[in-house]
Amino acid sequence: DRREASRSHVFFSDDHGKSWKLGGPTESKMNECAVVELSDASLMLNMRSFRGSSKRAVSVSRDGGLTWNSPVDDKTLIEPVCQASFIRYTWGDSQGKSRLLFSNPATTRGRQRMTVRLSYDEGKTWPKSKVLYEGSAAYSCLSKLPDGKIGLIYERDKYRKITFAGFTLEWLTDGDDK
Repeated sequence: DRREASRSHVFFSDDHGKSWKLGGPTESKMNECAVVELSDASLMLNMRSFRGSSKRAVSVSRDGGLTWNSPVDDKTLIEPVCQASFIRYTWGDSQGKSRLLFSNPATTRGRQRMTVRLSYDEGKTWPKSKVLYEGSAAYSCLSKLPDGKIGLIYERDKYRKITFAGFTLEWLTDGDDK
């Protein structure tokens, strides 16, 4: 089974994209990952998991992606085994608060309930979340827009539509992100 053998990894550049290197692989049963640099310069890899837990797997590298610690299931980030998006929105030192954003279809069965989550503690907890779309939804991609808003493009309605949603931190947090 190809899922048994699949592993997540990163490609990285130390020279601003002139050349690229392959990082080390994670344990098996992982793929479709996204990576974020944490405030301590370590990397956090958030992965689709085929381990049967219906949760995203997370692994950390302290050597720039050459090796990864044993993946752990994030109890908050439930998933129906689907791609997700994971980005850094702001840094704590220069931009007030550390903020990580995550999006996926947040269910344990069936791809639906496109949800966006916010972490203030480098992905340890996800205290803020909103369902963006209740219906059928799958792959997504988050971005920070030039005006500070958040953009999300995602598949919906059983892969028949690609939808763009733009929203603010104020909307995501019901005004609690002061």
